[in-house]
Amino acid sequence: DMEAPNFLFIGSYRDNEIDAAHPLTVELEEIRKEISVTNMHVSSITREDVNNLISDTIGMPKQLTKTLSDVVYKKTSGNALFVTQFLRSLWDEGLLIFSLESNSWRWVIEEIRKKEIPDDVGLLMSHKILKLPAECQNAMKILACIGSSCAKSILRIFINRCRDKDLTIKPTEKRGKRKVAEKKNDFIMLELAVDEGLLRKEGSSYSFVHDQIQNAAYSLIP
Repeated sequence: DMEAPNFLFIGSYRDNEIDAAHPLTVELEEIRKEISVTNMHVSSITREDVNNLISDTIGMPKQLTKTLSDVVYKKTSGNALFVTQFLRSLWDEGLLIFSLESNSWRWVIEEIRKKEIPDDVGLLMSHKILKLPAECQNAMKILACIGSSCAKSILRIFINRCRDKDLTIKPTEKRGKRKVAEKKNDFIMLELAVDEGLLRKEGSSYSFVHDQIQNAAYSLIP
């Protein structure tokens, strides 16, 4: 609507995934003929930014977190998603812990230096998803097929349909009670993914925190 003077639209894309012939590139060129477009290139965060992030996250002075942040930056190249997920993996593996004795965070820097991580953030996400219970993995795979987000009621329908195709219930089991238990269990499992920072729960909907996490979940489908 060219008559609306106070409208701001913000969009994002990866410029390394499109070329001059891509529909988005063509459309942007057409838009530029009519209205002003401002481009902002968002790159990986700097070594200093990584240190600031870690310092703020664990509540310690920057001079004390620099040794840790230097290693994290070297291993992640400043990819923001990579940085946050790598820090979570350090916590999960006990390499970054909170000491009740000193009332501060401690880390095993030599073990962190030795830690091997995939070059691709998608592989790191896949490995993390595979550590979750099978029910949680399956629910995330279904969500990945639907899209980046989905209402709980709709997701339940797809989960139940997939279960009806893949699982058989013994004649002696009471289907009604089994169904109620399964419905509760499905979303208890998804809460694990929320706790791990892979999914976000907003009202009655679940969404992937990042599209790379959605791609990782989708890639795990046989």
